[in-house]
Amino acid sequence: MNRKASPLLWLALALIATIALFPYLWIVLTSFKARTDILTTPPVWVKDPSWFNYTNMLFSRGFDSYLMNSAIVGLSSTVIALTVGTLAAYAFTHYKVPAGNHLFFYILATRLGPPVAYALPMYFLFSKLGLLQSQIGVIVAHATFNLVLVVWMMKTFFEEIPAEIEEAARLDGCTEWQLFSRICLPISLPGLVTAAIFIFIFSWNELLFALILSAGKATTLPAMIPSLAMHTGTLWGEVAAAAVVQTIPVIIFTFIAQRHLIRGLTFGAVKG
Repeated sequence: MNRKASPLLWLALALIATIALFPYLWIVLTSFKARTDILTTPPVWVKDPSWFNYTNMLFSRGFDSYLMNSAIVGLSSTVIALTVGTLAAYAFTHYKVPAGNHLFFYILATRLGPPVAYALPMYFLFSKLGLLQSQIGVIVAHATFNLVLVVWMMKTFFEEIPAEIEEAARLDGCTEWQLFSRICLPISLPGLVTAAIFIFIFSWNELLFALILSAGKATTLPAMIPSLAMHTGTLWGEVAAAAVVQTIPVIIFTFIAQRHLIRGLTFGAVKG
């Protein structure tokens, strides 16, 4: 019975994948269209593919600087959030933190509210600190907002490590730092990679904080794309080209780390 249902299952999965990927495929096709073809009704497929949208975006609008800003902000905020969040998760798991349950809930609560609720207070705070229109301000905002994800995920991974392994390491003379760096952290590597992927994607695609806190030389790629909507009309071809280029690093990063990502998402689901 399962063999008979298998082709239907694969057909259903293929249909779902097609529906999910069609909007992205249409964006890719739009990025190669001329402006007249984009606005044609009814819509048409690509007649004469052109790299004009890519070249104009890359060389005429300073796209390289926006791309570099996004890379710096994404990587820096990911490293900061992973470092602070992993240490905090380890402390919550292995030490008796005063009011630990309440503190852990307060950390989780920062993710319960919508980002727009934090945007205005952050704007005034960063204005006082002189961090507006700078990469540092956006990095701090992204790292702060994504920190809870690291703490929550890594705490779960640290709790799954058998206590016998840690006890054996202590009997062999491991210090607390050696236990963390040589035993717990390597075992939890799939969770660390999974958290890194999610944080990088969230930071790379984040618009609100980047739009409010950055400007000029610190503008990131998501904050640059709305500027393509001009008073003469929206440059849909360049918008599509920017969207395609923006997705490439995320796709590459995810494919490289997909082995760890799958292990991280399924860690602890099946115990031997």
